Amino acid sequence: MKKTNLIKAAVISILLLSLVLMGGCSGNKDGAGEKKVKVGFCNGNDADFFQTLVKAEFRKQVGSDPVFEVIYTDAGGDSQAQLNSFDTFISQGVNIIVVIPVDTASIVPGIQKANQAKIPVLSISSNSGGGDFTYIGNTYIDGGILQAEYMIKHLPQNAKIVYLMGMPGYDHSRDRRAGFLDTLAKARPDVTVLADQTANYMRDQAMKIMEDWIQSFSQIDGVICANDQMALGALQALKIANRNNGVLIAGVDATDEALQEIEAGNMAMTVLQSAPMLVDATYESLKKLQAGQTLEKRIIIPQVAISSENIDEYLNK
Repeated sequence: MKKTNLIKAAVISILLLSLVLMGGCSGNKDGAGEKKVKVGFCNGNDADFFQTLVKAEFRKQVGSDPVFEVIYTDAGGDSQAQLNSFDTFISQGVNIIVVIPVDTASIVPGIQKANQAKIPVLSISSNSGGGDFTYIGNTYIDGGILQAEYMIKHLPQNAKIVYLMGMPGYDHSRDRRAGFLDTLAKARPDVTVLADQTANYMRDQAMKIMEDWIQSFSQIDGVICANDQMALGALQALKIANRNNGVLIAGVDATDEALQEIEAGNMAMTVLQSAPMLVDATYESLKKLQAGQTLEKRIIIPQVAISSENIDEYLNK
């Protein structure tokens, strides 16, 4: 081989080696060579029991996948803090934003900013009032209907009940309440709603309100709650007052503690709202976006009523 050809071959080899080394040092790829996807996850409130379950499950599924680099923030129930998180995500160049909105109205400007920056948004567990996004979660009115269907069947004639609503501003608070009260009123006009008040999804607040209701009302046949934490708080107050016998208590979320109380006969029912199922759907959506696919605008997670009739199917023993 001529000397000039040897030099050309050596130069080509050096260039090829340089390209390989540059590719191997790229900061936006994982060890398998896949491009990293930067995800901003903004929780609505880390103090909310169900949202903590969702965030933990998200860390477990998405956070352990080397393809995804996740930045976590917590709005702490503050709408402005959540909008600030969107600004931070956009400035940091995230590829996708996942959010549990503080409320349906206040999140809209943040989603619109993400739309302008061409960043896909997944609004999970709670809906948004506007902007371009994919909603992943339940049809919350159906959860209220499932509670109503149980009470329609099991409440005594001329029953008197109380209702503990979730935090105002959330679509699930509004829709669960509407689904329950509207369905019950149509089928059981004999049932009286003695009181209807928010306990903000908090167990301690529900316990305090229930203590007041126990003092105010000599007859309470049912306590319907927009989540299990409030149901458990109400149950605790009733137990202390020795008023829990015969009272039908309903919740939402199917937490382990609530399921145990159903098995023990202390709670009547709950509605399955599954954090793992919610995150499963979110994870699949992230992978589709990473692959360049288009998502549906609504991905609905099914709900199930759980009572003594089917508790054995869901209780973790």
